[in-house]
Amino acid sequence: MPHVVLVAPFFSDVMRHCVRCFLDLQDTQVALLTQEPLERVPEAWRQRLAACERIGDPADHRHIVAGAEAVCARLGRIDRLEGYLEMLQVPIAEARDALGVSGMRGEIARNCRDKNRMKEVLRKAGVPVARQALVHSADDARAFVRQVGYPIVLKPLAGFGARNTQRVTDEASLAAALAALQPSATHPAQAEEFVQGEEHTFEAVVLGGQVVWSSSTTYVPRPLQVLENAWMQYAVILPRAMHPEHVRAFAPVNAQALQALGVQHGLSHMEWFLREDGTAVVSEVGARPPGANIMPLLQAAHGADPWAAWAHLMVHGRWQFPERRFAAGTVFLRAKGGGPVVRGVEGFAAMQQRLGPALVDAKLPQPGQPRSQHYEGDGFVLVRHAETQGVVQALRTVLETVTIV
Repeated sequence: MPHVVLVAPFFSDVMRHCVRCFLDLQDTQVALLTQEPLERVPEAWRQRLAACERIGDPADHRHIVAGAEAVCARLGRIDRLEGYLEMLQVPIAEARDALGVSGMRGEIARNCRDKNRMKEVLRKAGVPVARQALVHSADDARAFVRQVGYPIVLKPLAGFGARNTQRVTDEASLAAALAALQPSATHPAQAEEFVQGEEHTFEAVVLGGQVVWSSSTTYVPRPLQVLENAWMQYAVILPRAMHPEHVRAFAPVNAQALQALGVQHGLSHMEWFLREDGTAVVSEVGARPPGANIMPLLQAAHGADPWAAWAHLMVHGRWQFPERRFAAGTVFLRAKGGGPVVRGVEGFAAMQQRLGPALVDAKLPQPGQPRSQHYEGDGFVLVRHAETQGVVQALRTVLETVTIV
């Protein structure tokens, strides 16, 4: 019977669902490491957990190690140490190294977390990536501009989800980006050439270093465009076909990139560009489940829970997921009109009537809550249809009828 330790720092809705998926695994003992007070652990979990320890900030791998050692003292051994949060992939891996637990090592986690290191590894392996440089100062940034020209992108070295990503088009925007990121000798930023093209994702399940399952989505428009334009709504489309032509063409690049980074086991999330000339460029790789509502999209399209499949994959080393039956899509709704808070939602009832059974899920903001500055916005609507074009039309319906003010 595997003994599994799950790192769950806080109990968000997604985290609660993830914990339940691990607890539902047959013939598995699950322990929890959390920053939450132990009295906040749901009673239903306590009856099923083999152990539960409160730890300090898991960004420091030593806190994970201390908690895991306390669990080990009770269970006798630890077979797996897991967690899905992007910012914890390195400390969890470093804790595995320290404890001698199987799974992704710290060296590989750093390949997938440090964006500059990632690009260097991929470039040396012949994987197409944008030109990039490590920026410690304004002089470094200007030297990179002289090399590649405007526009460029500046972003945190260990960023994710386009957070704090800045498009730089001239000296003024360069100064603004440097002021926002404040790169230094100890906290450098990542500079990249700006790549034009369609932006896609590529989700891949890897077993023994081989890709055994894959899927792809399309971002419309690009997340960076959404951050730069407050009026834009952001959509993600999961097509009915598992592997359209452009995805089939990109699959070998994905496999080459994962092999170069050292990813041997798990569910990975890659972002990539398809340029107008048909060539592909890898943007970023995450050795963890995807965000941007891609997991709910997969559930809507396949009729099965990808979080449960991921838990089974990480603990029992098998991927079990049914064939795709639908296309799916999501729109992230962003408040319009300015102001610090959301004032209300308009048109939702009309949208429900027009969409009918195509509407799968929706999360709307409450009036008075602070407006989100993230590209995923203040709420979302999730739809599905038997055909991709049906999803596209449903997303248009959402955009035409629902407004957050």
